[in-house]
Amino acid sequence: MNKRFGILKRGLAIMTVFCLLFPATSHAEDSVNPAVQSIMTTTPVEMSAPGGDGAESGDGEPTEIETMEQLPEVNTNENLEQQIIIVYAKSGEDNVKELALTTEEVASGEQLSNRVDLIEVSDKTNVDALMADLAQNPNVLTVDKNDKIQVTSLPNDPYVTNGSAWQFQRIGADQIWNQISNADPVVVAVIDTGLNVNHPDLIGNTVAGYDFVTGKTNVVDLAGHGTAVSGCIAAVTNNGIGTAGISGLANIKIAPYRTGGMYSGDTQLDVAYICAAILSAAERPEVKVINMSFGGYGTFSSLAVAVSEAVSAGKIVVASSGNEGESWNSRVGQYAYPASYDHVISVGATNKDNNRASFSQYNDRVDLVAPGQSVLTTARSGGYEYASGTSFSSPIVAGACAVLMAADASLDAEAVETLLKSTALDLGTTGSDPYYGSGLIQLGLAVAAIHSSDTVGSTYRTHVQNIGWQDWKSDGQSSGTSGQSLRLEGIEIKMNNLGNDLGIEYQTHVQNIGWQGFKRDGQTSGTFGQSLRLEAIQIRLTGAAATSYDVYYRVHSQNYGWLDWAKNGGSSGTQGKSLRLEAIEIRIVPKGAAAPGSTSRPFVS
Repeated sequence: MNKRFGILKRGLAIMTVFCLLFPATSHAEDSVNPAVQSIMTTTPVEMSAPGGDGAESGDGEPTEIETMEQLPEVNTNENLEQQIIIVYAKSGEDNVKELALTTEEVASGEQLSNRVDLIEVSDKTNVDALMADLAQNPNVLTVDKNDKIQVTSLPNDPYVTNGSAWQFQRIGADQIWNQISNADPVVVAVIDTGLNVNHPDLIGNTVAGYDFVTGKTNVVDLAGHGTAVSGCIAAVTNNGIGTAGISGLANIKIAPYRTGGMYSGDTQLDVAYICAAILSAAERPEVKVINMSFGGYGTFSSLAVAVSEAVSAGKIVVASSGNEGESWNSRVGQYAYPASYDHVISVGATNKDNNRASFSQYNDRVDLVAPGQSVLTTARSGGYEYASGTSFSSPIVAGACAVLMAADASLDAEAVETLLKSTALDLGTTGSDPYYGSGLIQLGLAVAAIHSSDTVGSTYRTHVQNIGWQDWKSDGQSSGTSGQSLRLEGIEIKMNNLGNDLGIEYQTHVQNIGWQGFKRDGQTSGTFGQSLRLEAIQIRLTGAAATSYDVYYRVHSQNYGWLDWAKNGGSSGTQGKSLRLEAIEIRIVPKGAAAPGSTSRPFVS
């Protein structure tokens, strides 16, 4: 996977002889097997002349770098200001040779993966100028300065003594622990300080990961944070010891990626390692969820690109919102990253009383909350500990995502997020808010919603200003736009009734026209090509089976955002205010089932 892997392939003895007989550049083209992640820790042969900045040719001229094996290894704990992360557009064993760098410009370097290199620029080279040059290379996706990011845990609460893993009762996970039995494992990549893979309450629930700090497949956890995070997801259930993870008896596994944590309590992760870990996890088809219990308030183009690549690969990406939510904190209310990137589920923390933990960061990017104050989990020592921070609410949500995918392998990232949001317990002010997002996850309800949609469901699409007809959405997914000031102009809704005598009809309130009259079963309600906005909608079920189901729907309205859920023909939206609808969500549930969220204010007139 990096330059040290080449040493392993040849064997230590052969390599020693080879290096004595030939210059390092003679074996720069040797291949690396990207599927194998085992790396030796043998120190590379030093190529630099005494007192020099790098290897030179026989006539004293700097050598062009063709492989990272020519360079000493980067020390990520020193000279961070001189270190550059390079993320390549394509995988390659020696991408660096396309950059035309020399040993005069680069003091040390390391290939972290087939798409990520880390180099330390020599003192006499201008870092910013070199980054600008590298960014022009067509195979370079982004370049960034290396840095450290803090994990989002807090010190353990020394006053907690009751020993109850209360967090899982609060979210309904105890109701479904023995209901899901999937043959193929759903893997959650935990990018953190590593993992104690020999913890008695985690044995059997891990798969291969990678330790970017040591360059080995044998992952360790010197800091302890990664082991605590992993226990929230997959501590073994019904083994008679310790605690349990949110996965219950579902076949959920942890793939640990160590990206920092040099000693007990060390909270720093290396950005370069994080990017390499995200991209590596994104390439693994068995990895469905990526958990990132860390965050910072700087912007990193490399981290943004890596997250975007994971999202494009279909992974569910979950991150902690941050621990700077106290009123006195200078960062209160700010966006922490990676949680605040688009398509990342940002998770805040609650306490035993279902209130926001005082430290939990809040902003309009928070999507959901989960228990995160004094939660019982696995410790690096092999025992157990109470831990606090959004670091531990994030893996609870990540584990919930994995459980839903274990229950229904056909679910994609958007569908899973929609299920969790639509079944969440609304806390704080009515509807989505900056403190709780859509609310406290309710895993039991989310799993039940999957099973109810096995019977019936709806599909729908909207005609959007300047865009036209969007793709079909289903069962609680959002159709339309938000934050783009684009109006909905028309809608079509159909039922997936799977043999039931169940239909659907709907009417819209249209600018300058008013209520149009009911359409049904895929007919267009509204207009298109006339620049007229939809302002409200009513939806109701028809047919003999209509008495067995409820239809809920909510709209995103100009100036109001998401209104509450309307039900069975009630009006959703506004009237007499000249405000456009921008998006809609629709859910069909069994008669009498809990509403997807608050129903107190679906319509404003």
